[in-house]
Amino acid sequence: MTLRAERRAEKQRRPLLRSFRFWIPIGILLLLLAALLAAVLIGKPIYDRAMSAKSSLEQAMPLATTAKDQILAGDTASAEATTAQLAALTAQAREQTDDGTWKSLEWIPFVGANLNAVRTAAVVTDDLVTGALAPATVVNLDALTPVDGAINIAAITDMQSVVTQAADTVDTAAAQLASIDQSALIPQVAGALTKLTDAVDELQPLLGPASDVIGILPAALGADGPRNYLVMFQNNAESRGTGGNPAALVLLTADQGRISITQQASSGDFLNERDTPIVDLDPETVAIYGDKIGRYVQDTTLTPDFSETAEIVRAFWGESFGTQVDAVVSFDPVALGYLLKATGPVQVPAEVDVDGWEIQLFDQPVELTADNATSFLLNQVYSEIDEPALQDAFFAAAATTIFDSVTSGAADTKALLTSLTEAIDEGRLMYVPSAEAEAALVGSTRLSGTLPPSNETESLLGVYVNDITEGKLDYYMQLDIAASSTQCEADSPTFSTAATLTNTLDPAAVDGLASYISPARFFPKGVVSTDLVLYGPVGATAATVTVDGTAVTAPTFTHLGRPAIKVNVENAPGATHTVTAEFTAPAGEYGPLSVRHTPMVREVPVALESPGCAAE
Repeated sequence: MTLRAERRAEKQRRPLLRSFRFWIPIGILLLLLAALLAAVLIGKPIYDRAMSAKSSLEQAMPLATTAKDQILAGDTASAEATTAQLAALTAQAREQTDDGTWKSLEWIPFVGANLNAVRTAAVVTDDLVTGALAPATVVNLDALTPVDGAINIAAITDMQSVVTQAADTVDTAAAQLASIDQSALIPQVAGALTKLTDAVDELQPLLGPASDVIGILPAALGADGPRNYLVMFQNNAESRGTGGNPAALVLLTADQGRISITQQASSGDFLNERDTPIVDLDPETVAIYGDKIGRYVQDTTLTPDFSETAEIVRAFWGESFGTQVDAVVSFDPVALGYLLKATGPVQVPAEVDVDGWEIQLFDQPVELTADNATSFLLNQVYSEIDEPALQDAFFAAAATTIFDSVTSGAADTKALLTSLTEAIDEGRLMYVPSAEAEAALVGSTRLSGTLPPSNETESLLGVYVNDITEGKLDYYMQLDIAASSTQCEADSPTFSTAATLTNTLDPAAVDGLASYISPARFFPKGVVSTDLVLYGPVGATAATVTVDGTAVTAPTFTHLGRPAIKVNVENAPGATHTVTAEFTAPAGEYGPLSVRHTPMVREVPVALESPGCAAE
């Protein structure tokens, strides 16, 4: 199974409206079909009412899907009309099962428990439609989209009341379903009830946090005073653990919903090559990556723990500029390309500002699109511009242009949310706030850039790429990953990770490479040297390491509660090497097997295999 398929299978956080299971009436339909058995035993009146409820819900199901699509499309008027029809149908189904006659039969042994389950489920479905779906019809996702550089804080505040009501409705539904005694249910009713309960259980962990997030958004947007966000742009053409060399940084300020760029900097604007790290570092981090992670801004992203990176970068920024930083954000050029899917092409000015001087870089503005942004920003620019300061200036200009396009309101709301979700899923967008309330909401999700502290929710393996070549040759590097585990077959399981690195650079193209892409100071031109670090599950120990099938001795460390194996690999143009690490783990609870890795320029296929594990 590929990682893409595994992600679809796992229950991950998704934007509220994308995850709403508005087709919950399907579960009720199955329950009512099961109720026919009881009708045979009790009589035709109950049978007729069960069939009437069944008919209402059969008509409701397609309307639920239609309403969901209309809400996502922002068609409020149509969504309200459709939901009104849907609510009438679920109310009819509820009326047929939720009265004294039906309830009076629930005391009958065996049959009564099933009738109670059917009635409760009908009530829950109707409440979900009226208490969650109907209020959602007034929600307009466009309220989250900046217009003329500002987001409407009042609209977000209104949205919170709707989401809070929906969360309360789902909590009540969960309690009602939990009250059902399932010991006397026939298999058909029990199975269908489980489907409905699972749908509600999936909504619960989404709506609560969604309400919390919307609740803090006004403050995050500067409702209570300006907020400063330091955005690091990681350059994937020179790989680092969480992305790449953070050569460009931008300070965004949010004030009363208005978002603006207030300062820009490059890695050269900080005191690098310092004698001692700017902050105290975790000794485990230093053991693997060296103390240069705190002595050079360019190396702050070596660790897979972005929370540690954020602390270091915040200190560098404070030392050089003294500006308060309320949160650190990471983004990369690949993710900028995703944003261009939502905004459409942008024109980057041909002139850039460098220390107050306007310098002409091109004869005409450069058009960046979703198709060419990655290749231009991570490769072509080094052939077009040969001075690092000018390269950084152009990159900053490109980021500013795309940011202006997003904040102007030009982006399609649904496409923008999809782009941001894709960036988060791939580890290209990370966020570490200073405020404790915000940090608690982010937790150890993918957005936080931290690894899970246990194996309970997922048995995570890590593959992290750190380039030591000097240059931008990782534009050509292809990473493929295969992972497997015996967690469903053995009490003390083993976990294996195979990481294959391929230098796709054509040997015939080496001589024509721009000097900044491959300076050839430490390695022959076109050769890529990579420190590959493979992490095992929490509490595991490293067992064996091979390179291209041959056993090797590699240093093993402990970091973030996990074993970490470090192997250096050199790839000449066209060469491929595979590093395999096996970890042994103690007996315990292990969630589904998963892999996180350095976000590369190229897509990283991941194959997962856990024999004996049931599909999630």
